[in-house]
Amino acid sequence: MKIELNGKRAIVTGSTAGIGYAIAQGLAEAGAEVTLTGRTQARVDQAVDTLSQATGASVSGVAADLGTKAGCDTLIEARPETDILINNVGIFGPKDFFETDDATWQSFFDVNIMSGVRLSRHYAQGI
Repeated sequence: MKIELNGKRAIVTGSTAGIGYAIAQGLAEAGAEVTLTGRTQARVDQAVDTLSQATGASVSGVAADLGTKAGCDTLIEARPETDILINNVGIFGPKDFFETDDATWQSFFDVNIMSGVRLSRHYAQGI
Protein backbone atom coordinates (compact mmCIF):
# COMPACT_ATOMS: atom_id res chain seq x y z
CA MET A 1 0.00 0.00 0.00
CA LYS A 2 1.33 3.46 -0.90
CA ILE A 3 0.29 6.26 1.41
CA GLU A 4 0.64 9.80 0.07
CA LEU A 5 1.10 12.53 2.68
CA ASN A 6 2.47 15.25 0.41
CA GLY A 7 1.61 18.68 1.77
CA LYS A 8 0.84 17.34 5.26
CA ARG A 9 2.71 18.39 8.39
CA ALA A 10 3.46 15.85 11.12
CA ILE A 11 4.82 16.10 14.64
CA VAL A 12 6.19 12.97 16.30
CA THR A 13 7.02 13.31 19.98
CA GLY A 14 9.93 11.35 21.42
CA SER A 15 11.34 10.79 17.96
CA THR A 16 15.12 11.05 18.15
CA ALA A 17 15.47 7.24 18.28
CA GLY A 18 13.57 3.99 18.46
CA ILE A 19 9.88 3.66 17.60
CA GLY A 20 9.36 7.42 17.37
CA TYR A 21 12.17 7.79 14.86
CA ALA A 22 10.80 4.87 12.80
CA ILE A 23 7.34 6.48 12.74
CA ALA A 24 8.87 9.79 11.67
CA GLN A 25 10.82 8.02 8.94
CA GLY A 26 7.66 6.38 7.61
CA LEU A 27 5.83 9.71 7.56
CA ALA A 28 8.75 11.41 5.82
CA GLU A 29 8.96 8.64 3.21
CA ALA A 30 5.23 9.11 2.57
CA GLY A 31 5.88 12.79 1.79
CA ALA A 32 4.97 14.52 5.06
CA GLU A 33 6.93 17.46 6.41
CA VAL A 34 8.08 16.04 9.77
CA THR A 35 8.98 17.71 13.07
CA LEU A 36 11.02 15.56 15.45
CA THR A 37 11.12 16.22 19.18
CA GLY A 38 13.53 15.31 21.96
CA ARG A 39 14.81 16.69 25.22
CA THR A 40 18.22 17.83 24.04
CA GLN A 41 19.17 19.99 21.08
CA ALA A 42 22.12 17.75 20.23
CA ARG A 43 19.95 14.63 19.90
CA VAL A 44 17.30 16.50 17.94
CA ASP A 45 19.88 17.95 15.56
CA GLN A 46 21.48 14.55 15.00
CA ALA A 47 18.13 12.87 14.30
CA VAL A 48 17.04 15.68 11.96
CA ASP A 49 20.28 15.43 9.98
CA THR A 50 20.11 11.64 9.74
CA LEU A 51 16.44 11.54 8.72
CA SER A 52 16.67 14.36 6.19
CA GLN A 53 19.70 12.72 4.55
CA ALA A 54 18.04 9.30 4.51
CA THR A 55 14.73 10.46 3.05
CA GLY A 56 15.37 13.79 1.34
CA ALA A 57 12.21 15.01 3.08
CA SER A 58 11.62 18.28 4.86
CA VAL A 59 12.55 17.51 8.46
CA SER A 60 12.90 19.90 11.39
CA GLY A 61 13.15 19.53 15.13
CA VAL A 62 12.20 21.09 18.43
CA ALA A 63 14.06 20.41 21.67
CA ALA A 64 11.74 20.50 24.68
CA ASP A 65 10.90 18.50 27.79
CA LEU A 66 7.34 17.50 26.97
CA GLY A 67 6.85 16.21 30.50
CA THR A 68 6.33 19.85 31.50
CA LYS A 69 3.76 22.45 30.52
CA ALA A 70 6.59 24.79 29.54
CA GLY A 71 8.03 22.15 27.22
CA CYS A 72 4.67 21.57 25.55
CA ASP A 73 4.26 25.34 25.20
CA THR A 74 7.70 25.50 23.53
CA LEU A 75 6.63 22.94 20.92
CA ILE A 76 3.26 24.61 20.34
CA GLU A 77 4.92 28.00 19.94
CA ALA A 78 7.46 26.60 17.47
CA ARG A 79 4.87 24.58 15.51
CA PRO A 80 1.43 26.08 16.14
CA GLU A 81 -0.28 23.91 13.53
CA THR A 82 -0.02 20.34 12.31
CA ASP A 83 -2.07 17.86 10.37
CA ILE A 84 -0.74 14.76 12.14
CA LEU A 85 0.23 14.42 15.81
CA ILE A 86 1.87 11.24 17.04
CA ASN A 87 2.02 11.26 20.85
CA ASN A 88 4.86 8.79 21.12
CA VAL A 89 6.93 10.18 23.99
CA GLY A 90 6.98 7.99 27.06
CA ILE A 91 9.16 6.81 29.91
CA PHE A 92 9.31 3.73 32.06
CA GLY A 93 11.59 2.55 34.79
CA PRO A 94 11.56 -1.08 35.89
CA LYS A 95 11.25 -0.56 39.61
CA ASP A 96 9.65 -2.44 42.43
CA PHE A 97 6.14 -1.08 43.03
CA PHE A 98 6.73 -0.63 46.74
CA GLU A 99 10.04 1.14 46.23
CA THR A 100 8.77 3.63 43.62
CA ASP A 101 8.37 7.03 45.25
CA ASP A 102 5.71 9.63 44.48
CA ALA A 103 8.09 11.83 42.50
CA THR A 104 8.84 8.96 40.10
CA TRP A 105 5.13 8.18 39.65
CA GLN A 106 4.47 11.87 39.02
CA SER A 107 7.24 11.98 36.42
CA PHE A 108 5.75 8.94 34.62
CA PHE A 109 2.32 10.59 34.68
CA ASP A 110 3.57 13.95 33.44
CA VAL A 111 5.46 12.48 30.49
CA ASN A 112 3.19 9.57 29.57
CA ILE A 113 -0.20 11.18 30.12
CA MET A 114 -0.05 14.94 30.46
CA SER A 115 2.17 15.51 27.41
CA GLY A 116 -0.45 13.81 25.24
CA VAL A 117 -3.28 15.68 26.94
CA ARG A 118 -1.63 19.09 26.55
CA LEU A 119 -0.62 18.57 22.93
CA SER A 120 -3.88 16.94 21.87
CA ARG A 121 -5.85 19.71 23.55
CA HIS A 122 -4.10 22.18 21.27
CA TYR A 123 -3.62 20.30 17.99
CA ALA A 124 -6.85 18.27 17.88
CA GLN A 125 -8.87 21.47 17.70
CA GLY A 126 -7.64 21.92 14.13
CA ILE A 127 -6.69 25.53 14.68
